[in-house]
Amino acid sequence: MIKTARYQNADVLMAAVCDGIGGLSHGEIASSSVVEGLSRWFETQYAAHLKAEDNVLTIRQSLDDRLQGLNDAINQCCRDGASMGTTCTAVLADPQKDLLLIAHVGDTRLYRIREDSIEVVTQDHSVVAEEVRRGLITEEQARTDERQNQITNCIGAGENGRVYDYLFQRPEEQCTYLLCTDGFRKMVDPEELQAHLRPQDVTDAEMLHQRLQALLELDLMRDETDNITAVAFAYVKGN
Repeated sequence: MIKTARYQNADVLMAAVCDGIGGLSHGEIASSSVVEGLSRWFETQYAAHLKAEDNVLTIRQSLDDRLQGLNDAINQCCRDGASMGTTCTAVLADPQKDLLLIAHVGDTRLYRIREDSIEVVTQDHSVVAEEVRRGLITEEQARTDERQNQITNCIGAGENGRVYDYLFQRPEEQCTYLLCTDGFRKMVDPEELQAHLRPQDVTDAEMLHQRLQALLELDLMRDETDNITAVAFAYVKGN
């Protein structure tokens, strides 16, 4: 999902990527319901926050309320007999506030790509990621670990009172932001992501689409079978 709105001569953007959890029978329903719920929040509640000139903490609380409500709705479906859950990484970019608000749960990711570097902004909620952070295994070992699809936090799956990660950052010019599922990046090295999406090479939306398409084809050529979803955007201050 990627949505934009024009407010006070500036483009406000919201982007999100969700991935239904493997092994749960209705993960695709959970992921689509979260995307739709975030889209409605951006169109209605966030629009109201803009008009009221609410501060970032109020906006963060509003977004968390929406995600908690979506979690409750998915859990109700679980109680009705369907097993479902989803990961989610969402970014709200507001140039008026010079703000990126990031909401994250699971192993979808947000990358920040500069001309000469790539950085994972979010932290994976997974068994192997936790072991990497604790120093029990290396990043290289994690890439081939059979448990890499074991998620420790998500939206839904029958759990109440979820705690999600929220980050406040200032958006950077001359960089590309990439949101993607684990299926988009498991078969592709970070250096390859950076080489395809360097800001100097993605000067417009069409070029950005072509570079994402090339990465998709690289995934498929390497026999990736997991869900593949990615969205990307660049921040230009004053636009």
